[in-house]
Amino acid sequence: MSRSEVKVEIFAAKAEPYQKYLVFGVAAAFFGGLVIFGGVWALVIAVVCLVVGIMLGLVVGIELARRDLADEMTALRAQYEAASELVYKLSEERTIQEERAESAERDLMTTVAEKTSLRAQLDALHTDGDA
Repeated sequence: MSRSEVKVEIFAAKAEPYQKYLVFGVAAAFFGGLVIFGGVWALVIAVVCLVVGIMLGLVVGIELARRDLADEMTALRAQYEAASELVYKLSEERTIQEERAESAERDLMTTVAEKTSLRAQLDALHTDGDA
């Protein structure tokens, strides 16, 4: 592997996926024009090929970016729906727990009232027994 190939691969790795196609399209068009139409016309053809390559790279890059964005939005919508469902279930669970806690508190208050009443009756019987 030559040094220029390594540099091209490093540059391509750093570029976004749609930018890679732009770079490769431009390079292919430019060097293809020079190889096929060498000579004086090479500069004119190279410019035309560059413009065509840039346009092709942009179109392909934009389409790939749009597809990536659509896939990402689909995944985000699915995650949002799952999170919404989880929040709804947790809200229901919390409501059930609150109702259970209120019921337990009422039962506890009833038990305390009964105990207090029984204690008062027991004290009354105890004082009547002493008299």
